[in-house]
Order: sequence, then C-alpha cells, then structure tokens
Amino acid sequence: MLILITGYLGTSQERNIEKIEIKIISYNIHSGTDKNMAPTLFDTINFLKKSNADIICLQEVNESSKIGFQVSSLKEELDMNLHFGANVVGNNTNYGLATYSKYKIIGQKHVYLSSTKEQRGFLHTTIKVKNKKVHIINVHLGLGDKERKKQIKELENYLKNLKNDYFIILGDFNEGNLSLNNEIIIDAAKKLDKSNILTFSTGLDRIDYMFVSRNIEVEYYEVLIKNMSDHYPIVAKISI
Repeated sequence: MLILITGYLGTSQERNIEKIEIKIISYNIHSGTDKNMAPTLFDTINFLKKSNADIICLQEVNESSKIGFQVSSLKEELDMNLHFGANVVGNNTNYGLATYSKYKIIGQKHVYLSSTKEQRGFLHTTIKVKNKKVHIINVHLGLGDKERKKQIKELENYLKNLKNDYFIILGDFNEGNLSLNNEIIIDAAKKLDKSNILTFSTGLDRIDYMFVSRNIEVEYYEVLIKNMSDHYPIVAKISI
C-alpha cells in the first residue's frame, strides 16, 4: 500500500501574490551642501551607498559644470538605474530631480507644474518589481503659498489616473500639515504615528512626505537626523 504525503503549496496565483519588501529614501540634498552651504556631496554619496535602498528620490540635485555633475556621480557610485529631470535649465544651470532604482525602469515622464517663481515639477518613473508595475512620483513644490496650492491640485488630478495601480508619491512639498486626497493614498508617517517628526533643519515643520497607494503596506518609516543638507532624509520600507 503506497501512502503519498504532500504539503499544500497553494495555487500558482496564490504563490504569485507573495509580498515584496522595498526600501525607499527621499532626500532634498540642497545641491550637495549643508544648511551653512558647506560641501557635503561625498558624505551624502557615502550615506546613500551604505543605505542599501532599492529606490532613492533626490530633490535639488545638479548636473552642470558650474555646480558639479552630481547626478552622474551618484549614478556611478550607486550603480542604479536613473531617471533625471531638470526643472531649472539655463545660465549653465541644470537642476532638479533624480530618481534612482535597483529595479528596471520601464517608463519615464517629467511633468512641469505651474510656477510663478522658480520652475517646479515632478518625475513620474515607472518600475517593474517582478510582475508588478509600480509608479514613483518624485516631487518638488514651490515656496509661494498660492503657487503651491495650484501645484498640489495639479498633482492630485494627475494621481487620479493611477488609482488602480501601485504608486508612491514622495519628496519636498514645502508645506507643513499637508493633506492629499486620502481616498486613494496613505501618509506613511501618519500611518506609523510619526507625523510630528520635522524634516527641515531650520524650521519646525514636516515638509518632506511619503504617500503610498492603499494597496501598499507601510512596514517602517523614519526621519534620519543627518546634517548634510538643510533637510533630513526620510526612509521607509513598504511591501507590495
């Protein structure tokens, strides 16, 4: 008599929904200087290399002979895929946003937002995480209240097209007590009761944020007190 004992392995569909953990950093690097304008780029690169993050979103990063080829230096040191978009171009300036990813980048879009002062915008980077498509929205908003309100509205309208996908919105919003449309997104800091931690070294506000779509789980969120910029980096681990 043959007795066959097997373990239940689940259906192929069940096995394919195994959660994937992703480590993400958002950091306004202040053009590679601290709040006193002392150079910190090498320290920033070293910090980011040691972080072993899967996705790194930077704001206020340069790629010019005037300030330095920061974007390409970071790409070489981090050995990650890159999406760069310069919000400000001209007078030997090439300054904006950079998204680095260990995952393959399958889509790139640079969106300019309505700006009355310095031009601002966001990068929309689409990555492939195994069989899942994830949208990364790397944001830098303006300093003026009126222009920022308009920029936030433009961003919210843009996000409506992503509501059925996995997406992460993060960056420097220059706005305290910010609340986006909570019908489709979660504030990572609020989710883990850490929304009272400031992210700007010369103020009392949290102006850097990380939001995720409601089909993403926030496992970890922290603000790291690093004096390499006038902002502090925010770090999260999520699972999809």
